[in-house]
Amino acid sequence: MNLTRRVALVLCKLVLCCLLVVVVAHTAAAATIRGRLDRVAPNGYRYPASAVAVTAQSPYVGRSNPAFSAQDGMYYLYNVPAGYYTLEVWWSRDPRVPPAVYQIQVVEPLTDLAPIVVP
Repeated sequence: MNLTRRVALVLCKLVLCCLLVVVVAHTAAAATIRGRLDRVAPNGYRYPASAVAVTAQSPYVGRSNPAFSAQDGMYYLYNVPAGYYTLEVWWSRDPRVPPAVYQIQVVEPLTDLAPIVVP
């Protein structure tokens, strides 16, 4: 192997290692968003809202993958970089209905949000 090829191979390995460090550091510096969705019955009783999609959207980061609330109404969005976001609650299955939106600030390592009542 000639010297030019060896240098190119070493540089390529170095660049790949640097990219790996950046990706791992970015993931390690991300936060988890935790919250609960509720519905209110006509008698005023609150009960968990399950299977509702939730996303976090930022003009800098874009929209997260959706998380769905569980049977207990809890949802978790993982690996969200710290910053200001719009939390989107997709309470309707009709794609023409916009989500309910809430302005939130995400901090590391965990952001707990107050319960949200959905229609």
